[in-house]
Amino acid sequence: MPVFPHTGHTGGGLTYVQPSSEVTRVGQAAIEDVIREATAMHQLLPSFGRVMAQTDRLRDFIEATAPEVEATARELPETDPVRLAALAAVKEARYRLGLGPGDGYDSAVTWARSLGRAADELIHHERQLSVS
Repeated sequence: MPVFPHTGHTGGGLTYVQPSSEVTRVGQAAIEDVIREATAMHQLLPSFGRVMAQTDRLRDFIEATAPEVEATARELPETDPVRLAALAAVKEARYRLGLGPGDGYDSAVTWARSLGRAADELIHHERQLSVS
């Protein structure tokens, strides 16, 4: 059974987009490429397999990064606005992880886009905390 129930995969046709590069690179640049592609899914309709690969990658990134951002933010004073914003971003990212893909291709794309935005926010706060 596919990860996204009730999703039909036609194997091509009008909605098929040949992936420009597989998500096999590691590091910050690679996850930023995934985020950029996931948040632009409203312009390009990727194949079902591409949506699954991006979703898996974004989930892994959020699950690994959220605890780090949270721990770093908790070291700041309780009233620090940087701390409050970072903790809110962590909470939002975890909430989006819990939503799941729903039924159908459209829902899977929407979930991948929301995970991309949440991951982008975590990167922003991670960088901001490293400067603080």
